[in-house]
Amino acid sequence: MKGEKVRRWEDGKMGRWDLLIMSHKIKMDQLRIHQIKNAEDQHFAEFWKIYSASFPLNERRVYNQQTEVLKKQEYQVDAYLSDNQFIGFIAYWTTKDLIFVEHLAIAQEVRSNGFGSAILKPFIERETIPVILEIEPTINDLTRRRLKFYESLGFVRNDHLHFQPPYHIEDQQLKLEILTYPHQINAGLYFQFSQFQKNTVMSK
Repeated sequence: MKGEKVRRWEDGKMGRWDLLIMSHKIKMDQLRIHQIKNAEDQHFAEFWKIYSASFPLNERRVYNQQTEVLKKQEYQVDAYLSDNQFIGFIAYWTTKDLIFVEHLAIAQEVRSNGFGSAILKPFIERETIPVILEIEPTINDLTRRRLKFYESLGFVRNDHLHFQPPYHIEDQQLKLEILTYPHQINAGLYFQFSQFQKNTVMSK
């Protein structure tokens, strides 16, 4: 789970995103959740634009893969809207024992305005089973800030040695770190997750 960049208006005029950002404190509790079920969804194009721009290719699917994975019953993409503007999304997998948040991203125009916390915090607090996500190892200021963000929401680090299976045949597995909410998971549940990720999440 990665990626936080900011784009700003440069012409000095106030646009729709400026107005939305100015009012975001009022709109936080008015975010509407819309489930994207297929590529024909009215918000799929906005989702795809943010998804493909927020994650490097070795950490995401290509277009055809993404349209196919939407058909899996364990997988769900929740888009978050404010005044019908696309704010961000959570893409996640559900089993009887765990929730795996595979991707979380916020529209570039409204990043650094608290929407990430506003989306993720209620999501994890409503769950009654462990929530799992992956982050890159903390090797620089960006990755340390990302870890701090998740820790501020209650996620904790785990010691399980973890490699993300490749999204594409030409890729190598990717060493990542596991974070879980609200507590660490044991070796048995981690093994269950890793097998689910390999055989279901990443199945072609």
